Amino acid sequence: MKLPQIISTIFAAITFGYLGSQYLSRKLMYLIGVGMAGVGAVASVTPSKSQKKLESEFQQQQK
Repeated sequence: MKLPQIISTIFAAITFGYLGSQYLSRKLMYLIGVGMAGVGAVASVTPSKSQKKLESEFQQQQK
C-alpha cells in the first residue's frame, strides 16, 4: 500500500468507528473492529497470487 492510501484508509476506519459507535451498540462495534483487524492481519501475512506469479516467472528467466 502506498502512503496516501494508508492515510485515507485509516481516516475512513476512524470515521466509520466514530459514527458506528454513535448509532450502533458498543459491543457490535468492537466485534466489527476485531473482525477487520483479523482480516487485515491475514491479508498482510498471506502472499498475493500476483507476487507468486512474478517470482516464478523471474526464476524461469534465470534458468
